[in-house]
Amino acid sequence: MFGNQFPNNQLGQSSGNAKAKQKFSAPDTDSRLIKVVNGATSVTPNLMYDHTRFEYIIPTGNSAVVNFNPPINTEDRGLHWLVLDNSNNSVVNKTFVFSASYVFLDDPLNLTNTYIINATKKMVWFGAFIDGKLQFRVASESTN
Repeated sequence: MFGNQFPNNQLGQSSGNAKAKQKFSAPDTDSRLIKVVNGATSVTPNLMYDHTRFEYIIPTGNSAVVNFNPPINTEDRGLHWLVLDNSNNSVVNKTFVFSASYVFLDDPLNLTNTYIINATKKMVWFGAFIDGKLQFRVASESTN
């Protein structure tokens, strides 16, 4: 017939479709990245997809306080990531104040929901939107 093009196959095929794709790549649907890089001082995350990675990259030399407002377009039970990246700065610390819509489960005594990200560090949380609040745990990626 066509000869045995696949000598080690397990289905007994003797030929294949030369036009068929050999390598497949799929988009990463589990982490839609939202980046804030302009040093905004008031942030309202738009969590319009079930899985979202929200990343705030602190510009070099920027020390202004950032307020995180309640997120919009939320979906219960979806996986969400929050990354505060201060690795661009060698000496400047950055302060973030979160609304009551954020619950940091590893830090229940932080009643002001205020975090200072030290110079050259980043803080990473993961969690879900449950009962109207983003409930986060600290991720192992954190260096703060």
